[in-house]
Amino acid sequence: MTTYDGVVIGAGHNGLTTAAYLSRAGLKIAVLEKNAQIGGGTSTHEPTLPGYRFNYHANFFMGFRHSPVIRDLELWRYGFSYIEPPVQQAACFRDGTCVVIHKDLDKTCASLARFSKRDAETFRELHHLYARKMRPLWTSLSFNAPLPIDQLRDRLSGSEGKEFLSHAQHDLFSVVRKHFDDDRIRTLFTSYMHVITTESVPGAGIVFPLIFANVMEFTLPIGGAVSLPLALQRIVEDGGGAVITNADVREIVVKGGRATGVKLASGETIEGRRLVASAIDTPATMRMAGRDLFPEDVRTKLDNWHWGNHSLVTLHLALKNAPVYCSRAFDPDIDKAFNVFFGMDDIDEVRSCFDECAAGKFPDVLMGNGACNSAFDPTYAPDGGHSAFWWPFAPYAIGGDPTEWDRKKGEYTQRLLEVWREYASNLDDENVRARFLYTPLDVERHNANMVRGAVRMGAYIPSQLGINRPHPILSGTRTPVEGLYICGSGVGNGGGANAAPGYIAANAVVDDLGLTRTWTPVPAPEWRD
Repeated sequence: MTTYDGVVIGAGHNGLTTAAYLSRAGLKIAVLEKNAQIGGGTSTHEPTLPGYRFNYHANFFMGFRHSPVIRDLELWRYGFSYIEPPVQQAACFRDGTCVVIHKDLDKTCASLARFSKRDAETFRELHHLYARKMRPLWTSLSFNAPLPIDQLRDRLSGSEGKEFLSHAQHDLFSVVRKHFDDDRIRTLFTSYMHVITTESVPGAGIVFPLIFANVMEFTLPIGGAVSLPLALQRIVEDGGGAVITNADVREIVVKGGRATGVKLASGETIEGRRLVASAIDTPATMRMAGRDLFPEDVRTKLDNWHWGNHSLVTLHLALKNAPVYCSRAFDPDIDKAFNVFFGMDDIDEVRSCFDECAAGKFPDVLMGNGACNSAFDPTYAPDGGHSAFWWPFAPYAIGGDPTEWDRKKGEYTQRLLEVWREYASNLDDENVRARFLYTPLDVERHNANMVRGAVRMGAYIPSQLGINRPHPILSGTRTPVEGLYICGSGVGNGGGANAAPGYIAANAVVDDLGLTRTWTPVPAPEWRD
């Protein structure tokens, strides 16, 4: 038996964040990863040709510069850095037009005004309110355990707080229609809202202000998404801990009602004297610890966890030259855009895509977003080459059978490439050196906790948002089992590359064990006009 102060299951960025903070608080932590390499949803690979690097999951670290993790853990000292491209987003349409979002507010509004002057002014007003004035509130909401709705209402008084909460009466389509008039601009923001795998159901509109606040805050990790978990690993090891790969945890050992360690598939037991934290999905965590240790309503909720109606299928291309989009004649700034949407020309097509995903059909409308990372960071490709990808939405199981992805992989690869070629003029066979399709089934194979291709470990629907993620008694990362914490993307504020669940869990452990912090916690959320 190997003994540590604590054991963390899963070496994705959330599990490693918890471990890194606890290392800074003086604990010796072991992080156990089932796969041969760390990273989970923040992993980087070379599936096409040597030197062409692709982020399989997290690519656009939305608003990451506002995360306390960077400052608290001094990530720059351990090899993590990022860039913020000046031209942030764009949406291309088949008629050759495009909408472009810059970091420069005036340039963004000028692009929007070509379609609707009113929408441009609305964007300016929303940016001032949500991206600037209320930014401290979003940081507090993100990096504190979610509050019950009545407590949240008490803390968010005044007209602006009420305006934020009023979004809860909308779905994703109605919330975008509430703010914008022009169909192209509505199409961009509806697609943008879906990128975080939010389902368009009543109540989902509550995410709009938080998502909108980051529309000009996309960052690209230099050297690949894996640079974040690698930096966190160095912090854990610097504190005397260990990050162990090929360590398949099968059981959370519970003695006397307290989590005391884990048992591996090899039969080895690793003891966590003071805590065990799980960064894998909560249903699996419950099964590993023992279902009977959780209340019946928690068991029911986790047994019926909604993984999502849609996943992502990614076409990775190793190129000679970066994609050239046809819309450059309309706005040459699209050549500099980081996150590019295409495939949808109106909201009806957006709706059609998600309806077909929910029905388990390969969508007639292939739509999504992507980037050419090497155009901003040359480490993503060798000299004389470029790495580009496109994330269209797709169902996990086509016709009820996920293995359909394997049988028709070549056909689906070609169909995606043909749609991409409608928007980019230079993706001919001479430019495309290699291609690789990463399917929803591959998502699950690579990350067992992304069940049914759930890239955020569970759909964003009202019953799985805020304090309901995954359940009110679990959303603060504590569990009914003493010494057992959950810190993965399936808990409150989880699902993106923001490290919030890992941060919240670390603070809970420090409070429970009476440890000394080397950081100042993010203040609790509160807002008064």
